[in-house]
Amino acid sequence: MRKPPTGQRPPQRGRYRPLSSFSRPVPPHDGPRPAHDRPDTRHSGTETLWYRHPADGFLEALPLGNGRLGAMTYGGVHTERIELNADTLWSGGPGPRDRTGAADHLPALREAVLREGDHAGAGAIAAAHFRGPDIEAYQPLATLLLTFPSWGEGALAEYRRELRLDEAVHTVSFTAGGVRYRRESFVSAPAGVLAVRLSADAPGALSFRTSLSTPHPATAALHRPTSLLVHGRAPVHVASGHGGGTVHREDEGMGFAAAVSLRTVNGSVVAVDGGMDVVGADEAVLLVAVGTGYRDWRRRPDGPEAALAEAYRWLDEAGGQDFDQLRAAHTADHRRLFDATELRLHDRAFRAAAEHPTDERLAAANAGAEDAGLAALLFGYGRYLLIASSRPGTQPANLQGIWNDDLTPPWNSDWTSNINLQMNYWPAETTGLAECHEPLFDLVADLAEAGRSTARTYYDAPGWCCHHNVDLWRATNPVSGDPVWAHWPMAGPWLAAHLWDHHLFHGDHAFLADRAYPVLREAARFLTHLLVEDADGALVTCPSTSPEHHFRLADGTLEAVDAGCTMDYWLAAELLDNTVAAARELGVDHELADELTGVRARLRPPALGADGRLLEWRHDLPEEDPGHRHLSHLYGLYPGSAVDPLGDTTLLDPARRALDRRLEHGGGGTGWSLAWVAALAARLGDGALTGHAVERLLATSIAPNLLDLHPPRLFQIDGNLGITAAIAEALLQSHNGSLRLLPALPPSWPDGDVRGLRARGGLTVGLSWRQGVLTGAELRAARDTTVDLYLPARGGTPVVTDEAGNLVAAAAVPGDARRLRVRLPGGSCRRLSYPGPDIGH
Repeated sequence: MRKPPTGQRPPQRGRYRPLSSFSRPVPPHDGPRPAHDRPDTRHSGTETLWYRHPADGFLEALPLGNGRLGAMTYGGVHTERIELNADTLWSGGPGPRDRTGAADHLPALREAVLREGDHAGAGAIAAAHFRGPDIEAYQPLATLLLTFPSWGEGALAEYRRELRLDEAVHTVSFTAGGVRYRRESFVSAPAGVLAVRLSADAPGALSFRTSLSTPHPATAALHRPTSLLVHGRAPVHVASGHGGGTVHREDEGMGFAAAVSLRTVNGSVVAVDGGMDVVGADEAVLLVAVGTGYRDWRRRPDGPEAALAEAYRWLDEAGGQDFDQLRAAHTADHRRLFDATELRLHDRAFRAAAEHPTDERLAAANAGAEDAGLAALLFGYGRYLLIASSRPGTQPANLQGIWNDDLTPPWNSDWTSNINLQMNYWPAETTGLAECHEPLFDLVADLAEAGRSTARTYYDAPGWCCHHNVDLWRATNPVSGDPVWAHWPMAGPWLAAHLWDHHLFHGDHAFLADRAYPVLREAARFLTHLLVEDADGALVTCPSTSPEHHFRLADGTLEAVDAGCTMDYWLAAELLDNTVAAARELGVDHELADELTGVRARLRPPALGADGRLLEWRHDLPEEDPGHRHLSHLYGLYPGSAVDPLGDTTLLDPARRALDRRLEHGGGGTGWSLAWVAALAARLGDGALTGHAVERLLATSIAPNLLDLHPPRLFQIDGNLGITAAIAEALLQSHNGSLRLLPALPPSWPDGDVRGLRARGGLTVGLSWRQGVLTGAELRAARDTTVDLYLPARGGTPVVTDEAGNLVAAAAVPGDARRLRVRLPGGSCRRLSYPGPDIGH
């Protein structure tokens, strides 16, 4: 993610204390709350966000979604506002976007970098001949408004707004004029609609007006006696960057539609100009569906008629069920995913904190109150958001998931593929949401097709490539702007790594053969043409940039284009290793595997600085910003695994020194950057730094609705999903054949339990700990496997039993007292327990 759009403040590092000094006093909470404001703590601490007041703006509203349809709910008393999105409503249309003739200038660019050391000249060539058009923008669709009569001054009491993460249901309740009113909302994946039920505890007390609006030129009308619709077209183009302009044309642009059906118990429904009035009802149920003209990334989108037909299909299919049936099916579908993994963190203040609204908990924690449960709530919320924004058959979660209220959203709410898109899916495998990973695989398959043209046009290369920005139309070209972000052709290797990692978790031979290997192979074919010999005969990528970070030349000017940046090395080595491993496992492409093995052996390894730190570029070039938000040169530590605390530790200390340098200069200035810091710290086994990064994220980069923020106050979902992955990484790691239990437990999480974490090799893992010491573990194997367990330093040697309590042989690994080798047949369970006195509560 590049710097904030023009006119917005860059990250203000000086405002925050460094991670190394992030400690706080612990004041008590304020006094007790009225009984009616106390939540059911069985569902509050780690499963519910709740508030005493309606949302005042997007960063207080609460999200619902099914991957395709997104809804932001505000919980207003006089006006309920629900903003609607569809995952496929974007501006623009398909390409072509590649710049013909770009490859003709590649030899001159490489000559400038490798033979002449002319970085400025190389940058000028990239800027003049490689930049292409910008991507298009994700769009808001419509807003559902429910307008209620005046309740009178001082008539409101007992207001509560909540989002149950375990059920994915939003509820608003309050008392007005002696009547208790209640609204329940959810977006159903099985039914494909938003369902809203309004009720009152007095007969005939429910009256309100329903209307639809949209920020686009559109038509709103009453289409059936009890249904309302709005339809129109998205812009044909949106200028890149927050605050840019939009271009609408009457008969162009993607069509969209939203339709609302309404049914009541008693009372009447009256058509009014632009809406429907409900008068004197006991209960009302609204079903809302959306449609778009998107059919395929290669095709021009259809107009509003097709979108309206789609919306009505969803309404008609859902209309045969009552609200309770819809809710039951929705809840069962959501729980199937959400309940697979659960984290509980306990401390002395946990129960007291859970009785406070979420925004008050957040403020109290940031003032110094103990509340380990907030980290667990962030973990659960991240999993909830991924479930709500990424389901099989939908588009992947973009920079804002699926929730956007702006015609010109920051960074076009795109898929930024130099960190942000990938971070969105870091928790998919480890936290039991592999199903939610599928939209990314679909996107990568499309990019592997679209990127063939880009590879040929820009690099005269076979295979496929992708640069740093992607939209609905599968743009793979370098966009306009500074080469520091635009000219980065290494998204393909990073995205391909997700498919290989999925295979490591699940061992699905068909997935490897049909989906993963073709992507890996063609990305590797491109890579072999991006690699060139340097003066020493080693292979380096050229052109090469370290994402969004300049280096400074002797004259003080900033440049970005080089050869063999450290991140490129990690990505290239990983792709070549994974492709060869896949080919060997499948028994195919033997000659190609041999060739790639030879290429891998010739890669120039990363360089070290005079201070021993891992360098970002192949030479010790002065950084533009030593505290830069991107941590690209540390990819080999996380999300990669080449720098391994339990394996090859050659670069472990240099990586630590490089991270320390970033943090000493104010690194972690955005939410997603802090999530990356937390994950890197977890891989280093530094629980204190992991915990401090989580605390700093809560203090500086989390909105009242717990959505992640990029400075100044821009919503980006990557930080939410990245911190979820980092928390999982602190509790369990499964890299390079070892299973590491509690590798980086923060001191601020002394007591806790987690179940349902996933490990490579087909394992599901549960852990319990008290006073910072592992007290028990459970491993379940989906297939036959033998695992090397790496035990925490504290706790001693556990007893291993099967599910029936029978002792199971576990062999100590020679040379390391903390390693234990355990065999698990497929479908079996192994339990680890520690005999001795109970050290729990």
